[in-house]
Amino acid sequence: MTLAYAPRRDLISKVRRRLTQHYAARPTNFAFAEPVLSITFDDFPTTAATVGARVLERHGARGTYYAAAGMANVDGPCGPGFSEADIKRLAEAGHEIGCHTSSHADCAQQDVFSTLEDLARNRDALARMGAPAPRAHAYPYGETSHQVKDNLPPRFMSARGILPGLNVGAGDLAQLRAFPLFGAGGIERVLGALKTAAKRKAWVIGFTHDVSDAPSPWGTSAEELELVLTEAHKLGFVVLPVTAALQRRLA
Repeated sequence: MTLAYAPRRDLISKVRRRLTQHYAARPTNFAFAEPVLSITFDDFPTTAATVGARVLERHGARGTYYAAAGMANVDGPCGPGFSEADIKRLAEAGHEIGCHTSSHADCAQQDVFSTLEDLARNRDALARMGAPAPRAHAYPYGETSHQVKDNLPPRFMSARGILPGLNVGAGDLAQLRAFPLFGAGGIERVLGALKTAAKRKAWVIGFTHDVSDAPSPWGTSAEELELVLTEAHKLGFVVLPVTAALQRRLA
């Protein structure tokens, strides 16, 4: 998330975005023995690696951190970016380090080859920081294209967007649905989704950026994150990183 860029919102872009979101490049069926919750962090600011990780770990949970290497040690609208030390500590603690491209570019506005190069640069940069090769990807700004979805490297088990919804029944591994844990009414919508998902044994993915007592407009407070995790445990959810959740799918 940057203040210098916002995806196009004209009518043609909106129609193209919706068609892309509903195009199943990797069709699958989501079925689980119990409801599942994944907490994910985009970009990610250092507060997500410290405050956010502490909240998750107190609940015996781990998250997925989608890292854009070009944002490491860079001050942004959500606070200072993650460091190499953050990557190492998170990986050692059992959190998942995912891919968010290196440049955090809008994947819908560049050619496929440029995006694939960006993904490779991110993989190599994260490896130098001590992260395993990412198995999970998240599209910056939630933006992608049919061509990018069709050409995602096989090493990625999944790619996550920002289209809200439960992951249950027919779905797309190249367009996992997710709810924002920020914004007006964001936490309330996630709490409502948890209640519905508990009945359907569905997979809920939440995403945010920073975690602090005074979060950015794209961040979540520690208290709000605590609330979501506490409610999930009451409802019988298992809380897992994205790739671990996928490995729990029923055959």
